[in-house]
Amino acid sequence: MFTTLQDETKRLLNNTSWLLATEMVAKISRVLVILALAANLGVVEYGTVMLALACHEIFKLILRSGAGAQIIQCTEKQLPIYARNGALLQWLVCLLLAATQAGLASPIANFYDNPELIPLISLMAIVYLFYPLVSIKVFLIQRQGNMKFYSIRNAMCIVAENISIVLFAVWDCGIISIVYGKWVFALLWIGLFYFTPVQHFGLDFQRSVFLKLTKTSGQLLSTELVRALRMQSDMLIGARLLSPELFGLYSFAKSAGVGLSQSINNAFNTALYPYLCEKHRNNQLKKHIPMVYLFTSSVSILFLIQAFLVPIYVPLLFSQAWQQNYMIVMVLCLAALPAVFIDTQCNLLRAKAEYQKELYVRLFCLIVTTVGLLVVQAANPENFVLTILTCSFLWLLTLIPWHKFEHIFTSPLFGRS
Repeated sequence: MFTTLQDETKRLLNNTSWLLATEMVAKISRVLVILALAANLGVVEYGTVMLALACHEIFKLILRSGAGAQIIQCTEKQLPIYARNGALLQWLVCLLLAATQAGLASPIANFYDNPELIPLISLMAIVYLFYPLVSIKVFLIQRQGNMKFYSIRNAMCIVAENISIVLFAVWDCGIISIVYGKWVFALLWIGLFYFTPVQHFGLDFQRSVFLKLTKTSGQLLSTELVRALRMQSDMLIGARLLSPELFGLYSFAKSAGVGLSQSINNAFNTALYPYLCEKHRNNQLKKHIPMVYLFTSSVSILFLIQAFLVPIYVPLLFSQAWQQNYMIVMVLCLAALPAVFIDTQCNLLRAKAEYQKELYVRLFCLIVTTVGLLVVQAANPENFVLTILTCSFLWLLTLIPWHKFEHIFTSPLFGRS
């Protein structure tokens, strides 16, 4: 039994290592993007670009509410029918998502009194039309746990996107450079995953299966929307509370710090979820939970290392105009640390199909952050980021097994028996 557990741990470590290694390579190219945008855009323009990307990321995360989680989780018997109906669902989700993001571009721009957001948000919506061509293939790769295959190609797409943004920025394309980069990513994504060596199930509609997938996707939609809003709530609220110049500086601090931390977290969770689903299918999940949280703690150390390295790499890489508040970058790295534990807990709940409980955890984190930022009403990046740090550590309250304390509140001391 110990040998089996050791082998499983080694497999999770191997998959995570591949994802982290390729993610690190991709993020090195991301540093080039930050350098290029900082050198070729003003502070206000930089803030506009980051706000547009934040809005796009909110919509993009909704893609996780499609059939992917269910295809990765389902039994071998369910897989063919889930894959065929899931392919149809992915097309409908992506078409709706593209139309929604493009349609909301103008209202978002009006809300922030920034008309330059309209072309950025609407043109980036085009990329959703490409994803359904290969989405089922990607889900099947993740289901198999073939993270080496997935991570290398994913990293190639990210590097190509980042390098293209750098080139377009240097060629003086301005803020539209990020749109061109997203288009490059989508085209290469199709090219690299279209001929993936996995079984092709085709497209089908079976009413009962499709409705079941749609119902679960609806539950996941709420969860992913809440998660996306939580991840970008500081950008959405900061763009209203801070002046355009201060918001530009805050946006830089976040992209220079949290961007890397989030990538590490995303890489870890991409490897973790299929692993947990497999353990749940084999009725082995419970005994692996301590090991999973131990592994999560190990990943979180990378967040601390990055925070301590901030005073070294920010002055080294960026000009004086952008490094005046590198302490903000450090605090943001620390504020991102609780997210890795929250996402691990949510992956455990999702692997067990406890979607409602996952939604409650995500909703608690969003409410705590939103209320905190709106109550404090910080007018400068320093106070703003300290509020975020405090709120993020309050998220850890969701990790406490409150159900174990129910007997206290049903005791005679509280008037119950």
